[in-house]
Amino acid sequence: MDKYKYEYIFKNSKNTDELFDAFDNAINEGIDDLEVYKLLFWNPVLDIDMLSMFIKKLASTFPKIAYDVYMWGAKVIELSFDNVENFEIILNFYKKAAELKPHENEPYIKAADSYNFDLKIHPPSTIINFLKKGTTKVKDPSTLYFKLSEFFGKLGNMELKNHYLAEGEKYLKRKYRSDF
Repeated sequence: MDKYKYEYIFKNSKNTDELFDAFDNAINEGIDDLEVYKLLFWNPVLDIDMLSMFIKKLASTFPKIAYDVYMWGAKVIELSFDNVENFEIILNFYKKAAELKPHENEPYIKAADSYNFDLKIHPPSTIINFLKKGTTKVKDPSTLYFKLSEFFGKLGNMELKNHYLAEGEKYLKRKYRSDF
């Protein structure tokens, strides 16, 4: 089957068995075009468990697109399902993406942006620790320092807000001094 038939099924099918079979066939045929699978991820018939399974399977089968699969999958879950209820799944996918490309800031920033400050159901320490870990890995930690500053500001901790703001500024000053 060509990829356009898979696209049609992934976009239009309301039958989870048909979606599962098409996904399995696409994987077995070696279709590693994420654009095809994006249609599947957005299919409203999928529940969170099926979607998570597809994301994990696709990422493990095609490592060269795994980073993008985890990033896209986390975004779809965040927008399609209850963000608070599925926060751990979302965070886990961002963590997997960060493991695959540890020098990229995006997984850390997206994870922090997915946190719900209004409800504060999940401990903020999970995001804080993830961001702190990222500052030691990413190419430009200033954005993570600024995100930590913003995070602590929203939590009402002005001392740590100012501390991380200063860290971000300090990094940028060192960076731009050495560029000249």
